[in-house]
Amino acid sequence: MKGKNLTKKLMSILLVLISIAVIVIAFVGIYLPKLNKLSNIIPNYKLGTEMDGIIEYRFYVDDSEEEKQVYVDSDGKIRGEVIEDDTSLSTASDEDTEESEPENNTGFDIETRTIKANEDSVLTSENFEKVKRILQKRLENAKATEYAIRMDEVTGNMVIELSQNDNISYLYQVALTAMGRFNITDAQTGVILIEKDHLVSANETANYDDTSGTYTISLQLTLDKEGTELLKEISKNYNPYTDEEGTEQYNCISINVNDESIRKTYFTEEYTNSTLTIPIYQNVSASDLNFEENIVKDIAYTLNNDELPIKYKTPENALFIQSSVDKGILSIFNYVMIGLLIVITVYFVIKYQFKGLLAGIFNATLVGLVILAVRCFANVTLSISSMVAFIGVVVINFVFMIMYLNNIKKGKEKSYRETLKSFYGIMFPIIVIAFIFTFFVSATVAGLGSVLFWGLLLQIIFNTIIVKYVLENK
Repeated sequence: MKGKNLTKKLMSILLVLISIAVIVIAFVGIYLPKLNKLSNIIPNYKLGTEMDGIIEYRFYVDDSEEEKQVYVDSDGKIRGEVIEDDTSLSTASDEDTEESEPENNTGFDIETRTIKANEDSVLTSENFEKVKRILQKRLENAKATEYAIRMDEVTGNMVIELSQNDNISYLYQVALTAMGRFNITDAQTGVILIEKDHLVSANETANYDDTSGTYTISLQLTLDKEGTELLKEISKNYNPYTDEEGTEQYNCISINVNDESIRKTYFTEEYTNSTLTIPIYQNVSASDLNFEENIVKDIAYTLNNDELPIKYKTPENALFIQSSVDKGILSIFNYVMIGLLIVITVYFVIKYQFKGLLAGIFNATLVGLVILAVRCFANVTLSISSMVAFIGVVVINFVFMIMYLNNIKKGKEKSYRETLKSFYGIMFPIIVIAFIFTFFVSATVAGLGSVLFWGLLLQIIFNTIIVKYVLENK
């Protein structure tokens, strides 16, 4: 029996020492040599825009216009822009081109028209609001941590604010400037062969090559029945041929996404499949797979949803706007937390003596665990509200500890279970609210909810496994 009690006491001492180590790591860090200096290996807090500043883009409605030669059908509808240079590929080299005067054998008339970037009819308040909705959904889909879109309802101009925590250039490319357009054109003339109306869905696929040990990431485009029939007819006409000089040439189609050609190709046989698989990234290593997969997924997302009804001028530069909140608030926050934990520990010691000292240490340990979870594992953006949530975690656990220590002091059997029943009966609604808050788009609300959620989750686990074992060890 004595041996068993000694083992429990030694285990309790070990757990207390480990708890103290957690406190030191959370508030001080772990410093190791790196590039001839000591560096903290514990990640810094991910600061929110209210503390770290914002990246701002200003988008203006494109009011440009240009005279262009276009193909026009019998109804006066534009069927594509005339390509002045006829480009074909030969077997001598994939990069060699031959130029000749364009010939109009398309069956459409060629007219010179003034093409506006935005027709007057599309510049409506409804379309301005639609642009805002589309961009909000894109940014959410691309997992932007914090953003704000301010739209001028009269002019349609807008200001978009992003967090420095995000990959700004990535969001700019896949969410803000992509029009969401798709078509297939004749690569030689520019005539539109298949429009987006025939696109059913766009998806990302990744295929692994056992030989090279790399991946090919493709954009998979599925057409409707009519689009499939059009593609079948196209495959009969866009294939290799031999010119008068005996050189093999190619009639190509161009597959265009967001006004850029992502693939020029031809057919060697009749194509009856409804799906086109377009390689976007090839020879991708496993380490780069996730990032480049996400790019193609986000491109697919823009194609599966509404096009932007209005075209904007591409901003030349982004502006950095510094936060009005002094970053020294982080130091103040740490001092406040440490001071609060010391006061609580002193209170525990005065009222509960030795067990109070242990309770104070464990209370600080719980806060340290939440800090490490937020900095190392949880995708939490630190804001003023999440700092308040940290103090909330301290107060909540303080109340729990008082209830638990009082039950122990009264000599109640199953003190911990009694405390759990009474405490979490009151706290359950707060746990549910904290969990719901973690899914909010607003980083301020999500940060508050995440800190509370992690605090309450770790409180249950830590108190059940460690605190109960040590405080009830006689």
